[in-house]
Amino acid sequence: HELRTPLNAILGFSGLLQRDQQLSANQRNYIDIINRSGEHLLKLINDVLEIAKIEAGKLQLEIAPFDLGVMIRDVIDMMQARAREKGLQLVFDVDSSFPRYIRGDQARLRQILLNLVGNAVKFTQQGGVTLRLTTEQKDALCLQIEVEDSGPGISPEDQERLFKPFVQLGTKGEQQGTGLGLTICRRFVELMGGNISLRSTPGKGSLFRVRLPVETAEFSEIAK
Repeated sequence: HELRTPLNAILGFSGLLQRDQQLSANQRNYIDIINRSGEHLLKLINDVLEIAKIEAGKLQLEIAPFDLGVMIRDVIDMMQARAREKGLQLVFDVDSSFPRYIRGDQARLRQILLNLVGNAVKFTQQGGVTLRLTTEQKDALCLQIEVEDSGPGISPEDQERLFKPFVQLGTKGEQQGTGLGLTICRRFVELMGGNISLRSTPGKGSLFRVRLPVETAEFSEIAK
């Protein structure tokens, strides 16, 4: 709280200033920079606090019924603008057996999706990114999430260390985070009883696959 409270105050007041119609073009540009920088810093702080909580064994999943279909559409909508800015196609491919209502930790599943899709868009310069959802039924219903891109691919040696804390790939201009995103994703997936894997060939793109056991829910549970 000592870190986030003052930063949220900065973001709040800079947001109010952005609405001031009397600002000059230069002033508005300065406020926009303050706001973007503050949001970026808040994400870094949240990542560090999240991994600290995980390492301390204090992270608990918040399981509740939710509309998976709506959440996926929100993720696609959020990422679509970034993809368009780079001239990329962002495709959503869903299997007909896709369960719309499930029980799970909605916030953390959203974070996993945003991280994987966001990374794919960030490192892909041409072509596109596909978010694919399928299910399979063995001992239990399993949701399979795939994020495939046409980016530069990842070398075998980098694949070995990709999920380790504070590892960042790409050029210095692209290294704008903490290097904790994929580490947090893997820990979340493992806490949910699933697994995450990577298949990649340098020059031919990458495919991240998440497999999670899921329990379906009813609309009546969500509508309460």
